[in-house]
Amino acid sequence: MQIDNCTTRRLQALEACDKVINGIEDGTISTSTALLLCKRIARLVNDMEGQQWLTYEDGGYPLDGQGYLTLYAEDVAIKHGRSFLDTRYNKTYVFTELAAELENAITNSKSALNNYSTQGFSAYGETAVLATISMTEKIKTATNNLLNTAKTYEKRLSILKSQYYDYAVKWQIDLRFGNTAKRVFEEYQENVGLFFSGLSVTTLQKLSAIEELMEDGNPERYSQILVSCRRLWEDTAKQLFNEVLPDYKDTTFKTASGKFIDISGDHYNNKLSAVIETLQKKSAKNTLVGSEIIYLIDWIEQINKLQSSGVHSDITRYQAMQCIIHTYIALGDLLKLRNDAKIERVHSS
Repeated sequence: MQIDNCTTRRLQALEACDKVINGIEDGTISTSTALLLCKRIARLVNDMEGQQWLTYEDGGYPLDGQGYLTLYAEDVAIKHGRSFLDTRYNKTYVFTELAAELENAITNSKSALNNYSTQGFSAYGETAVLATISMTEKIKTATNNLLNTAKTYEKRLSILKSQYYDYAVKWQIDLRFGNTAKRVFEEYQENVGLFFSGLSVTTLQKLSAIEELMEDGNPERYSQILVSCRRLWEDTAKQLFNEVLPDYKDTTFKTASGKFIDISGDHYNNKLSAVIETLQKKSAKNTLVGSEIIYLIDWIEQINKLQSSGVHSDITRYQAMQCIIHTYIALGDLLKLRNDAKIERVHSS
């Protein structure tokens, strides 16, 4: 149900993105409508920073006790294109008119322009010429002022429209890429999922333990996830080494580069390297599995060393998720390499 709800929200957010983008490009929606759709996008994708910005855009930017923008509100306004330079004083200011206010102001300015005219005006006597000239000048000045004001409003509205458009485009790309990544990962799961059955029961139990720790939702469990991943790789190294190199008795292994590495005792990183090199020689397919796995294990070890040495390094949920995803991919690739090597060996024999 949670997955279905997440998918529904993603589709609704994509629909809102399309409405903003197409509506602005076609001129079929107002800027204030685009703003409301962007608020919907921010809510659906749980973009807290975007929600705060768009709340200011819709309801107004907050002021402090002296009538000035709060520092945070000013930073948000500047970040989203609301600053302008007043050349008269060479100072930067922020305009705070909302999209709906600017739209109404532009409409009212255009209506007012139609009311300025010398039609119906008449003057008599010796001052008639001067009166007519004066009236004409006043109308011209008022008209120019209205035109300049309308131009300023239109420019500011265009800035807001561009901000809403860019926001919708950003999330459209993000959401579509997310859907693509989801489909790719699902296909990947189908391809490598079967290979996991070849692991020992002990190793599979550690995979299950990782899942339980993540679902617990307790931040204190996140560091245990890294420990479980490290132990998972230890078990995998031992199992595959005994399987791929069952008769190997030496304490060192000569790599393709000619370097000897220690594979005795708990040097499971090196044991994995020996396994990977052996499998790659047996498989005709060129892979980057080795560097991928060693990088992951080194990453886990570095975080573990920081914690062991007393350096403050709380594991975040994001890091725990990274560890699980990369472990799944790296382990899946290694098991697929083992399977490919078996197939090649059967074909060659």
